Amino acid sequence: MAIQLHHLSVVERTPLPTQPVVPRGGGRTAQNNTTNSSGSNNTTSTTNSSGASSTSSGNAGTPSFYAMFPTVAGGSSGPAPTPPGPPTAESVFGANPWVTDPTGTNPDGTSYGYNPIYFASAQTAAQVAQLVGGQVVSENEMVSGGPFSQNQPNLMVELPNGGLINPGLVASFYTHGYPQSMVDQMIANEVSGATPQTD
Repeated sequence: MAIQLHHLSVVERTPLPTQPVVPRGGGRTAQNNTTNSSGSNNTTSTTNSSGASSTSSGNAGTPSFYAMFPTVAGGSSGPAPTPPGPPTAESVFGANPWVTDPTGTNPDGTSYGYNPIYFASAQTAAQVAQLVGGQVVSENEMVSGGPFSQNQPNLMVELPNGGLINPGLVASFYTHGYPQSMVDQMIANEVSGATPQTD
């Protein structure tokens, strides 16, 4: 018989067989004979600590609850999928987002190194130019004359308004573990802050 309660069906079930009673007194034995749903008898006999050992019989081969539902016994059937991590410079711009070991030359002819993040690779510069609607231009941004010189030019991105942004710096935004939404905002700020170059 089903009872409707707030659209939930509650079904009355036959009570489970009573559990065997283990007597505390001496010499008495409690037995419990039940019949399962298939018609065979399940017999359980117990005695107290001074009597005979208990005997139990039932249906051999009946699958256990945990065997029928392995996820109950062992939790999840497998590891939960790992969510994707934040984008990296390498995942966006390839294995080498920057020029390797950019250098400059001192007045005495000795060399020194520049921070690579100011020197975007050609691939990085092209991708950033496409992203912001600009074009790649070659500039010497680190040295503006004098006895020092730089041995590799900076590949810059010229925006439609004539402003310049350094695509190497844009690639460095991806090295902090920020989500893509934050990186997008940082790029937008870089673009909006770029003013046209004056001669």
